[in-house]
Amino acid sequence: MALACLKIYLNNIGFTYTSVGALVDAFVPFMIIMPIGPLIYLYAKAELFPNFKIDRTARKHFYSAIVDLFHHACALVFLFVLLLGWVNPHKNNFGAWFDAYNVYSDIPRWISLTVYLLLALRLVNNVVKEARLKNEIVPALPWLREFLWVFLAFDFLWLLYLIPYVIPQYTDLILSSVDWFPVYVPLVAIIYWLGVRGFLIGRQDNNLLPKPPQLQLSAEMIDQTLKSLHRSMTENNLYLDAELNLAKLSKHVGMHPKIVSAVLNQKLGKSFNEYVNQFRVEEVKKRLVKEENKKYTIASLAYECGFNSQPTFQRAFKTVVGLTPREFLQRNGDAA
Repeated sequence: MALACLKIYLNNIGFTYTSVGALVDAFVPFMIIMPIGPLIYLYAKAELFPNFKIDRTARKHFYSAIVDLFHHACALVFLFVLLLGWVNPHKNNFGAWFDAYNVYSDIPRWISLTVYLLLALRLVNNVVKEARLKNEIVPALPWLREFLWVFLAFDFLWLLYLIPYVIPQYTDLILSSVDWFPVYVPLVAIIYWLGVRGFLIGRQDNNLLPKPPQLQLSAEMIDQTLKSLHRSMTENNLYLDAELNLAKLSKHVGMHPKIVSAVLNQKLGKSFNEYVNQFRVEEVKKRLVKEENKKYTIASLAYECGFNSQPTFQRAFKTVVGLTPREFLQRNGDAA
């Protein structure tokens, strides 16, 4: 859908009317419309039936994409015979045929979208009937109905545009008066709507998820883990490794990552990154005040101490110390 909108944008800025743009338009299939209907139908099945999976039998729904690709394949063949000199570049009607194909291929595209939308709507209605008989609630139904009706509304607008568009005597009139805006403005609105609704639904689903239960750790296990972690930092200086992660640290101390994470969260109230960064910050502080390190930049010292990005270092230092690195230097008698 976004690629189709990009094609209209490229048309309106004149790119597709340049020599390079004409080649891009001929060989790059921006208008991949035929799979949209099958994708909507399969998405509806996946929402309604949690165990549904797309398998090889679903391929048949996408064979119709040949409608979107056929004229581009013909363009490749035409370029080949043109390079061989088998056709006169100034005496052929391939360009006119290519444009005409673009016009009339919208008919099977609209039919495909309509058929699959109706199939998806029928599927939803059947599930509603079964749910009523069993006195069950299907959580996905409200969203799916909204989803399908939005696309059906777009499908109707497309039909209103398509009828005069495919009539030869009205095609140029439609394009010169309103261009493709009656179709593509709603399409852009749908793209933004899908993004916003998907984000909001995702947040709602996350809020409804139960919080995972905390691991029940004995006092002895907590004490042993904390000692091992502290030893790995103060004696082995693992924090100097910029690629240190929870898995590496857990392997070093001989504990399961879940146990290490639980101890840090429950006992110290810190995440893995917060725990490691506090040691890195303390090391940076020590190095900053040493006379022999004044020739180095603050950033270079931070990288030596295990930080792998300047913003991360700045945030961690301010969180731990309450000052920026430069303010810390000023407090310690060095304004450099």
